[in-house]
Amino acid sequence: MAAKTFSLRIKSMYGCGDMFAGGAFLLIGLLFLNYLTDVVRLSPAMAGSVFMIGKVWDAVSDPLMGVLSDRTRSRFGRRRVYFLIGIFPIFFTFSMLWYSLNIESTFSKFIYYMIAYLLFNTVFTMVMIPYNSILPNMTTDYKERTSFVTVRLMFSSVSAILSGVLPMLIVRSFGDRVTTGYFVMGVAFGVFYALPWIFVFKGTWESKYVEPKTSGTCGIYREFASAFKNRSFRLHTGFFVTAQTAVDFLTTLFIYYLTYCLLKGNLFSIVLGSLLIVQLMSMPLHMKISRRLGKTAPLKVGLSVWIIALLISLTLTPDSPVLLVFTVAAMSGIGSAASVFVPWSILPEITDVDELITGRRREGIYSGMATFIRKIAQALSVFAIGIVLDLIGYVPDIQQSDGAILGIKLLFALAPIAFILLSLFFASRYRMTEEKHRIIMEEIERRKREKNPSTDEEVIETCEELTGIEYERLGR
Repeated sequence: MAAKTFSLRIKSMYGCGDMFAGGAFLLIGLLFLNYLTDVVRLSPAMAGSVFMIGKVWDAVSDPLMGVLSDRTRSRFGRRRVYFLIGIFPIFFTFSMLWYSLNIESTFSKFIYYMIAYLLFNTVFTMVMIPYNSILPNMTTDYKERTSFVTVRLMFSSVSAILSGVLPMLIVRSFGDRVTTGYFVMGVAFGVFYALPWIFVFKGTWESKYVEPKTSGTCGIYREFASAFKNRSFRLHTGFFVTAQTAVDFLTTLFIYYLTYCLLKGNLFSIVLGSLLIVQLMSMPLHMKISRRLGKTAPLKVGLSVWIIALLISLTLTPDSPVLLVFTVAAMSGIGSAASVFVPWSILPEITDVDELITGRRREGIYSGMATFIRKIAQALSVFAIGIVLDLIGYVPDIQQSDGAILGIKLLFALAPIAFILLSLFFASRYRMTEEKHRIIMEEIERRKREKNPSTDEEVIETCEELTGIEYERLGR
């Protein structure tokens, strides 16, 4: 029977939800550390600590939300109800991040921004974990899932372009009233990130599901940790975390690199815009590569291009042609697009492998784990960057020493290259294909009908390869 295909309208209503994740993550990664150090005047180490503390809280909230969304019962379904609940909190908490207190106490500022960031992360978790969980319930078709994810990430890229280019234009339009500019920017983008969830709610659906009979905090965390029994998920975590950590170094240090290493801070919005436009344009290309060569192929192609761009960035100076700067940005956009496209296009198949292992649908747990790992990686990256900036002698708003300039340049280029190489290593070991996905889906259906294990050698080999578990133990 031919697989059901869905209209572009439906895919767009689903996909526009990632305007929040794609835009807010980038905006915070680009500007929040710089805002805390150069506007609020927290030390780089203290500003980095704001990120770290927020992610410690995520260690609690992400697993709880993952299991909670699996167990939620409402007339709107397990996931969709949170899309409605989150609309106003998204606006409020994002705006809070950019409100500058009229107080002198550094400690009071630190406490305020820590609380604001904790609240924002809580709302992000409440909405994005159900969102990342819902696609496997909407369709089981291997190629249709890729199409849904492609549309989703194109919305994410458009949001990233707007979130990368417009914020500083808004801030600078207020002249010397920088703090007012940041707050107006925060309010504007708070509305921009909140409103799409109305359309997501209307354009998504869920299949019926029986709640798993597990309870208690310890049981929740055991379920969350059990995801690592899944070999496919372990590899997914490997290339997801390392690729996204490379992106975090790029986005966080980009403004420092342009401003102090190349003395082209005035080009920040334009250069970043070129990177993000290329990122958007790369999404259909990555989808074609994925369909022809496999779902990890775009990662291998894109990250290789990005390595070349980073090596070129080491050679640039303030006298380098502006065209070369834009070339490096464009090549980086190809790589960063792949680092986002591949992990999210693969995650639905990871939950299918888990059903083969456990006999249950646990999309919330895997969404919670993926989101948690992503945010922890970002926090550790920003915290490390803050510490290193302190160590190399970075001082805001002045001409940096030669040692600080060299340190920023090396951190901008070499750290991402190291993580990219790790990501390529993990991606090379991931074995899911369309044919293997068909085999495991048929095996899942067979196990629902029969009690005796299969004797087909191809089925046994495929199941063991993807799960990392002996065939006889699957589904128990």
